[in-house]
Amino acid sequence: MITGVNVHHPAGGTDFHIQIEDLEAVMELDARVYVSGRVVFHKRVSYRTAVAGSRDPKDAGATVQEELQRVLSLIKAAIDRGKIVA
Repeated sequence: MITGVNVHHPAGGTDFHIQIEDLEAVMELDARVYVSGRVVFHKRVSYRTAVAGSRDPKDAGATVQEELQRVLSLIKAAIDRGKIVA
């Protein structure tokens, strides 16, 4: 699968760099948030259950992509609410 996202999210005058990588071998997404090169947030999220619930194994890639977008949205919301700070 090997998918991921690398985006900048400005909030409160700070540029947050969000990086999410697919660790396919362990069926997890590795999410990190950086500010000025320093990690300010790190979390691994399993997508095993989401993929297992997929009716069609061919849809596994789409399921992982949906989970990645969900995690990205949650991280952006946490930054905007001040839950993840520099």
